[in-house]
Amino acid sequence: MSQRAWVCVPCGKSYRRRQDVQSVQCPTCREACEYVHWKIRIPSPKQRKVWEEFWEQYWAEKALLNAYRRGELRESIQLKLLNMELHVG
Repeated sequence: MSQRAWVCVPCGKSYRRRQDVQSVQCPTCREACEYVHWKIRIPSPKQRKVWEEFWEQYWAEKALLNAYRRGELRESIQLKLLNMELHVG
């Protein structure tokens, strides 16, 4: 069975877990880890500014995707990190 990548954003550590795992808690800081699709390139946490900008954009795109699924978007939009184009009616 393939594995998923989970990242602890505060610690900057990543973990691989089975695909059927629904959530992962960081063993170091006990915060919830973030699932990231395997095709998305995650920057190094050593490059702090790039790391923080990546996560801001990632969470913004996930919020837009959730709004799209709820039918709340009013215009089509391109999600660059998630490599998706959302078309509205």
